[in-house]
Amino acid sequence: MTLHKLAPLCALLLAGVAHAASGNLVQNGSFETGGFDGWTAVLGDDTTFVDGSSTTGTHYDQATDGHWFALFGSTEADGGASISQALATVAGTRYTLSFDLANDTGGSSAANAFSAAIGGDALLTFDLLGDQDYGHYSASFTATGASTLLTLSGYNDVSYVEIDNVSVLATAVPEPASALLYLAGFAALGLWTRAKRRST
Repeated sequence: MTLHKLAPLCALLLAGVAHAASGNLVQNGSFETGGFDGWTAVLGDDTTFVDGSSTTGTHYDQATDGHWFALFGSTEADGGASISQALATVAGTRYTLSFDLANDTGGSSAANAFSAAIGGDALLTFDLLGDQDYGHYSASFTATGASTLLTLSGYNDVSYVEIDNVSVLATAVPEPASALLYLAGFAALGLWTRAKRRST
């Protein structure tokens, strides 16, 4: 393999590492704009919204990351509510979706549901949640294309399901040092091949 043929491979490797290490793919995943900016929102009624908290914590009616969080209070009869976002992904790459979720029944019997879907397929589902402070939930998926649709949807007939700290991160990201070792190996192979051809 000659050096000029090796260069494109090195560039592709570096590009892949840079993309994988780019961080959270979700825009406004903690709703710190004070709204659903970056999301496409389909709200059954005005009881699904973003609200602020003066304190950050793990209790219901607080934000777990920053000072804003999303409340899903639209009823099942109104079709619930959903927010979605198209994520820039790499086909074949493994990603982890995670978020914090809390719920309040308002002192009534549970009447709620919530789901997180990737490309239209449910990845995490919750049904008839009781009163609970925030729990951290995660699940992994493999992207099938350059764009992957993330959809969060739910309803609560008696109070609110609360969501915060939504993220999608690439898993098994090569460390920069490892990437450099790969490049060094490819370069050494190219130089060895070139030297061998000259000696024959």
